[in-house]
Amino acid sequence: MVKLKQRAALLRLAGDSMRYSDKVYLLTKLLDDDPDSLNHQVRYRSQVVPANVQQVNLTFAPNGTVYNATVIRVYGRYQADAIGLNGEYVEGDNDTVHEIQKVSQHDKRTAFYIIRNEVILHGE
Repeated sequence: MVKLKQRAALLRLAGDSMRYSDKVYLLTKLLDDDPDSLNHQVRYRSQVVPANVQQVNLTFAPNGTVYNATVIRVYGRYQADAIGLNGEYVEGDNDTVHEIQKVSQHDKRTAFYIIRNEVILHGE
């Protein structure tokens, strides 16, 4: 029975690595020494985690506006102030950092939502 449980755990872990085949950088803001300076730029501490990254169209607004969004799902409970995507993120370059619009946590998983742009439907 113990070997069966160990096998099930190994299969689940192998499945998670397939399900979370991408890599993202979860970014946490660092305290700034001088936030009032003229050349103030936010600095981040990064944590690399395996993730599932998907492009979707979502309706967030009550008026039915549709947005092109990126949903980043990670296994575990995480907190972040921003996200860096693998292949895009450059440490120290805030132009490669994405603001998180929504975070949802379900059981042992966390989903981060990043809005890319508004989807224009029927020439509106």
